[in-house]
Amino acid sequence: MEHVTLNWKGGMQFDAQVGEHTIVLDAPEELGGMNLGVRPKPLLLVALAGCTGMDVASLARKMRVEFDKIEIEADAEQSDEVPSVYTSMTLKYRFEGKDIDPSKPLKIVGLSQERYCGVANMLRQAAPVAFEVYLNGVRIDR
Repeated sequence: MEHVTLNWKGGMQFDAQVGEHTIVLDAPEELGGMNLGVRPKPLLLVALAGCTGMDVASLARKMRVEFDKIEIEADAEQSDEVPSVYTSMTLKYRFEGKDIDPSKPLKIVGLSQERYCGVANMLRQAAPVAFEVYLNGVRIDR
């Protein structure tokens, strides 16, 4: 079972206790907060990118692919109505490294998205999750 605890700190601020770690949540000043922490909804994108990022790092190690850099960007389109929800999400995987066979990062990302990333699979039930894969600045997933 997963468990988190939120403790109200006043105004719109909460401290989220996640295991041994604390995440500060807050709203911007125009919404009654003090802008001292992150908003809750973008944390879904952090969870999405973090889940697939850990898959990617693990799979790269198992496949003996040595990247110099891995960067994952997560973007989301939002609805205009209240409550505003994510209507689509896109992950951009940016790999850098020498002598990398382009089929390797494609396979790694595919395995993460299709088999291993539970966050992507959960969020996909609410909205589409697309991805793009880049190797040394060139898009390779087309």
